[in-house]
Amino acid sequence: MKKITCYLNFALLASSNMLAHADTMRLTTAVPKCSAFPGTTIPEKYKKLATKNKGYRWLAKTNVDDDRISGNGSERADGSSMYDTLDFFRLDINNDGKCDWYLNASTPLSTGGDSDSINTIYLGQPNGWSRIGAAVPDDKPDELGFGSTIADQKRYLFGEEPGIVHDASGNTNYLVTAFFDRHDQRSRKPGYRIFVWDQDKKNLRLLDKWQPGSKAADVYAFFKRHGAYSPSTKDTKAEGTILTFDPDVEAFELEQACDPDSPQRSFPESNDPVSPYLLKQCKR
Repeated sequence: MKKITCYLNFALLASSNMLAHADTMRLTTAVPKCSAFPGTTIPEKYKKLATKNKGYRWLAKTNVDDDRISGNGSERADGSSMYDTLDFFRLDINNDGKCDWYLNASTPLSTGGDSDSINTIYLGQPNGWSRIGAAVPDDKPDELGFGSTIADQKRYLFGEEPGIVHDASGNTNYLVTAFFDRHDQRSRKPGYRIFVWDQDKKNLRLLDKWQPGSKAADVYAFFKRHGAYSPSTKDTKAEGTILTFDPDVEAFELEQACDPDSPQRSFPESNDPVSPYLLKQCKR
């Protein structure tokens, strides 16, 4: 308990220092509504899947004003009743004002709730969608096990449910996400993760939220106080559209970062590296 308390005290101190810079960014959970190009409700491959495969027919019900749609994907093994889950979140990922889809495809690893996942991004374009993700055949869903999803998982593994903190001064959306309890990647990529669109790399870029005075630090401090907007289904109440900060997620990250035997510290080449700013605190 003493160790955890020490970690939390450090986190509180870091948070208070970060807040001194946050006002200059004009951060808010009031995210501007994106606009969709005509005829771009869902990606073409999912229109076809909804037509050809009865297990995906729920996708055909998608409307242009849906901010989140979810349903079953493939059955892991015939008769197992263990299905992948596809969770589509509509948001402006690349800050062009147009609607994009953030897809989290979750795969069950047991009947007890253990899971793994992979992410795919679909950017809205005038002539359809620009797909960013692991190589998957056009007639297959973006789920683990198809195409090169296993080999490419590390590159397209951002987090489960994305929240958005919007910087009105720079018209930039920052994504806040994490891997939660029972997820296979939780110990390898612990804590909340802050992403922003990298136009040069055409992908999301992970930022170091522990770097004092950085924009990521500002975003994280804001998130801890106010939460982040979460794209939700139409029937979600207002309070349900905010992804709130869970101190246990941060406490687990601090514990893993300061444990020399944790996956992050033992195998840094295959896991999220521990921030050098956070690591310095562990040595004190």
